[in-house]
Amino acid sequence: MSDVVEGIGRSVPRTMDQLRQETRSVFASLLGTHREVALLDFPNHQNVGDAMIWRGELDHLGAIGVRVRYSSDVQRFSPTLLEKLVPEGPILLHGGGNFGDLWPQFQIFREQVVQRFPKRKIVQLPQSIEFRDEAAAARANQIFAQHPDFHLLVRDRRSYARARALLPDVQTSFCHDAALGWQPSTTSARGQGTLVLARRDHERGTGILPAVRAALGPQDVVADWGLRGLASVLWKVSRMPLGLARKFPGLGSSRSYYVLMRLAYAALNRLNLHDGQRLFNARTLIATDRLHAHVLALLLGKPHVVADNSYGKIAGVIEASTKDLGEFLFVNDENDAAAWLEARKSTPEQAERGRG
Repeated sequence: MSDVVEGIGRSVPRTMDQLRQETRSVFASLLGTHREVALLDFPNHQNVGDAMIWRGELDHLGAIGVRVRYSSDVQRFSPTLLEKLVPEGPILLHGGGNFGDLWPQFQIFREQVVQRFPKRKIVQLPQSIEFRDEAAAARANQIFAQHPDFHLLVRDRRSYARARALLPDVQTSFCHDAALGWQPSTTSARGQGTLVLARRDHERGTGILPAVRAALGPQDVVADWGLRGLASVLWKVSRMPLGLARKFPGLGSSRSYYVLMRLAYAALNRLNLHDGQRLFNARTLIATDRLHAHVLALLLGKPHVVADNSYGKIAGVIEASTKDLGEFLFVNDENDAAAWLEARKSTPEQAERGRG
């Protein structure tokens, strides 16, 4: 594994376009002349961040002329159908923040895929790494190192250091978070108030709400990812083909039925992305402790306050990729996040300056 972590935390400011070009260069280098791939671990849950990563992965691949011929979520994966639709191309594993033992279902899946396809190139798209159990890390190192053509991409310096320490035999390289490849539609509507998008799961650190509570008023909203109202109904309807494939496994191996599954995946991804934009476009300012709420705020030009998660993945991506983009305050013990928000509430034109 190389000692050089090229591109992480460089002192030269970079634009969003430059980050995208750097990511596509990494993808193109790894995929070579292959033009058809499988992309596994579709995020079949109501999380805008994971949907942004998935969409960014598709957009990056499309930009370099690579077509995703087969995709699936963890529960409906069909090795048989993968072999039919992508008999020779590389297998890509969805990026994000679940490489390690915090989210074991996804780690187990990727380890099983790597063991099942020893003759295929397999690329783990950009991830953050967190292992709490040394035995789990040792097992992962053994499984991935035994594969002759497995490549791990990490999206921050800390994850690279963890890979060196815990996965010393695995080929590891840096690549920007794939969600930065997505370009959402923008709106001229001027939002009102502050959205506090706060984690509620076991990745939450000290949390964002205590840092900004003093600046919040009756017009401000505290929420987390998750569909509501009509969007929630449409989610259930869109998932119906996936439910049938889970109930009748033979459907998941059928070429013809896969057309319906692919449409379902696309619809679910759109619902998540649309809901994220709806939440953010309705507000002038954002406060969050979710990484991809920070990324979405940057993409939509929203000034925001961001606090870290439980193991530092947000600080890592900011250092590696986003520190020069947009207007935001990263919360630490020395910052007065509430005062930062108050100042921008009192001068709307200052908040608007971060847009676009």
